[in-house]
Amino acid sequence: MSYLALLIAAVIETLLPEGAFDGTRRSLARFNQELEIDLAALGAPSFAHLQWWIPVLLWLLGAYFLHQLLWSTWPALGGAFSVLVLLYGLRFRQLNDVLTNIQLYLNQGDFYRARERVSLWLKEYDGSEVHIHRPEELVYHTVAHGVERALRQYFALVFWFLMVPGPSGLVFYLMVHWSVVREREMWESQAFPHERATMSEDWQESKARALCSARFVLFALEWLPARLLALTIGLLSQLDDAALAWRQAKINSRFSNRAPLTAVCFGAVGLGSGQGHANDTNDEPMELPVQVLQSFRQLMFKCAMLWLLVGLVLALLGWMPAAPL
Repeated sequence: MSYLALLIAAVIETLLPEGAFDGTRRSLARFNQELEIDLAALGAPSFAHLQWWIPVLLWLLGAYFLHQLLWSTWPALGGAFSVLVLLYGLRFRQLNDVLTNIQLYLNQGDFYRARERVSLWLKEYDGSEVHIHRPEELVYHTVAHGVERALRQYFALVFWFLMVPGPSGLVFYLMVHWSVVREREMWESQAFPHERATMSEDWQESKARALCSARFVLFALEWLPARLLALTIGLLSQLDDAALAWRQAKINSRFSNRAPLTAVCFGAVGLGSGQGHANDTNDEPMELPVQVLQSFRQLMFKCAMLWLLVGLVLALLGWMPAAPL
């Protein structure tokens, strides 16, 4: 069953050396770019907003039929393929290692090395560059970014792998996320980039085009996993505070799963509203940065273990979709 493949992958992932799949990810990213088709250049500009679906569907169909072939040949091969896809996507150990390193640097009083590690971590993920001047700012950016990574590199992957038979759901999620990253890279590569429209602006301009966009599909795919993760955080901390933080953040973030989830996590680790990086008049006194990072790391670990435990219970009860290993 799918849960067994997930458990095997989760154990193997903790034993793999850091960056074991980095070369593979870069190679597949280049291959995905070769699969892209410029519909505008082919004389169909009105369908250009749909061209990102082409590599997504090719990978989805390829993974589905390959898994079916391997499973029909020998079930163990199908299971091994599922484990391999999971190992490609899961990066929970990387998150834990980065948080541990930052915490160690701060314990040693080496703020500058901690800042350098956070800056490289952020830039490696989405190319963003932040200016960090105080430990409080470092903690803010680390937790805010760590929540997003935890969702997109573990919890959402686990959810879609368990909910869709075989690795098809996982492959679809990974490709949609890659399409969003690729869209942002293409926008940033423009010589004179115009201001990028938000999802709310796209929705107001054309609901049909917004529904077909990679960003909206990713938002839909993460809608339930983000809420389940927020619920898990609330159960492990204060559920009432988590619900309040979610509602307040959601008021101004209609098409965002990250903003309310981050607000919930901020409250759980003692960062309050998360504005301590911007001013020195936070509503509540901030804990020491090291304690906040330790709380965040432990919180994510507990959430991961709780999800595995719930998955085991659901698998034993037979409440998961009937899927091969």
